[in-house]
Amino acid sequence: MSQYTPSTTPRPVVAIMTDFGLGESDVGVMKAVIIGITPETQIIDITHAIPPQNVPYGAWVLSYGYRYYPKGTVFVCVVDPGVGSSRSAIAVHAGDWYFVGPDNGLFSYIYAQQTIHGAVVLSNSAFHLPQVSATFHGRDIFAPVGAHLARGVALHELGTSLDPQALQRIYVQPPERYGSRIDAQVLYVDTFGNLITNIPLSTVPDLFSSKHVQIVFLTNQVVVDRRRRFFAEGPVDNQPFIFGDSSGYVGVALQNGNAARSLGLGPGAPLTFDITE
Repeated sequence: MSQYTPSTTPRPVVAIMTDFGLGESDVGVMKAVIIGITPETQIIDITHAIPPQNVPYGAWVLSYGYRYYPKGTVFVCVVDPGVGSSRSAIAVHAGDWYFVGPDNGLFSYIYAQQTIHGAVVLSNSAFHLPQVSATFHGRDIFAPVGAHLARGVALHELGTSLDPQALQRIYVQPPERYGSRIDAQVLYVDTFGNLITNIPLSTVPDLFSSKHVQIVFLTNQVVVDRRRRFFAEGPVDNQPFIFGDSSGYVGVALQNGNAARSLGLGPGAPLTFDITE
């Protein structure tokens, strides 16, 4: 019997994120296109449950986890309400990764967090499928381009160079600090209904050591002034609490409950955060 020797050459990785859901064949077709071009590709599904056409939501989800992927990973991302319009199709080399998708702000957090080494408009049709639909660029442009990048095609071969400053960005109001008070907002609501604010934990290192911390949601004047380091720290009492989310931001949760639904709040809800030494 011959002895199996594992390959020491890393397989290329393509990570896919869409708002397609799993009820139809679109995701599978995109994977088939990628494998047809680069059979050795390892495909990872980030999620296909982005709310339809919700570009800000998709941008946040992508920003939360991309750093955990191997260097050289190609992210093929499709949340594209402008498909078929004048919006550009792009590929971007940022940090240690590549990002392929629509130029609609979907990669905004990436641009803010990483150095952009290069960006192109996907104008070279040699790297698209022969027939390009006006309504499915995920299959016909983004998937094949991602596969070609994964097999080693240089970014500049894919199309016309694009000034990184011209890339579309979503404006997210940053938190503003006034002494012990921070004016902020809810950035995201996760699957469990936890309210994730735009306050980085790095800006409040004394979150759990300070004498008093409170969040006041300005929409309904709800005050949250209890803190927990983890969800099960304390009784199940249907009271919201402040915690440090794994995304690296301050959050508000309800143990075994849905804080967003209970408090009647969602993305964009304004708040003030006060901390007392």
